Amino acid sequence: MVVSDMILARDLRKKENLLAIENKAGYYKWWAGASEFEIILKELNVDLETIKSSVEIKDDLFCIYVGIAAKESVRDRLNWHVNDSHTASRVKKGTLSTFRQSISSLVAHNQYDKTATDSFIDRLYVEWFYSDNKIKSEAAKIELHDIERQLLNRHLMILNIQDNHHPLAVEIKKKLRYLRKLSKEQK
Repeated sequence: MVVSDMILARDLRKKENLLAIENKAGYYKWWAGASEFEIILKELNVDLETIKSSVEIKDDLFCIYVGIAAKESVRDRLNWHVNDSHTASRVKKGTLSTFRQSISSLVAHNQYDKTATDSFIDRLYVEWFYSDNKIKSEAAKIELHDIERQLLNRHLMILNIQDNHHPLAVEIKKKLRYLRKLSKEQK
């Protein structure tokens, strides 16, 4: 695994920055500064002091989500999260990324609100790691799912729902699912 530098998500809206990400399988982490983390925690009714020791912290940033890119490149996956067209059709069909669904549900209470979602995502940081295994290979799938599982067990990733079995995630996932359901019904 090779790690890249962390970058502000808004910088991935520039094609040259996006193209600097290699066309490889891998995984990625989303990071929030203190003010963005507080907004997320407030919406989820979570007290920072009760979870702080379980959250991965790096350079005063809080890791909020981990994802994998086994069937497509890390570049394509991050492009989907950052630059998605975020249309009403994509919300209705459920093809909006789960990360964007959660962000829009928390910051706008409305999954159809692309502007508020983009504005919040632009204030987050993203970090990615490459796999030596090929995209769509069984080896990449196994390796990356294993890494994701380990990270979800070791740290509380408050925006991960699927496969998040961290003991502190139970109530957070319930609240996040509820908010996502409500915000998808908005128009």
